[in-house]
Amino acid sequence: MKIVEEREAWIHTHFILDSFFVTEQERRQISISVEPELMHLGLQYGLTYDIAPSKHRAIIVLECIPFDPVKAEIKKLINDVIEDFPVRLPEQRNVVTNITVADPESETESPSLQ
Repeated sequence: MKIVEEREAWIHTHFILDSFFVTEQERRQISISVEPELMHLGLQYGLTYDIAPSKHRAIIVLECIPFDPVKAEIKKLINDVIEDFPVRLPEQRNVVTNITVADPESETESPSLQ
């Protein structure tokens, strides 16, 4: 797993991942590894997690917008923690379309049902 995009949204920094979601255990591991470093950098704000519905991507939300050098360091910290996490894609669903029914008595096909 890795960060594929970074956005500033109002008073937050969104780190958009290449995975559909992050498990609760992975969230704890990220928080345990990254939040002490945030405090060390002088940030008193933590991380929250969300899903971008239009992008089908998980988001790690930093509850502030730090200066660019600090933001780059935080991005590196998060990427270091999540690099071994598996990428989870949205569930793919098979959709059945164009069903044809054969008439067993006449051995001909009837028009498609929809």
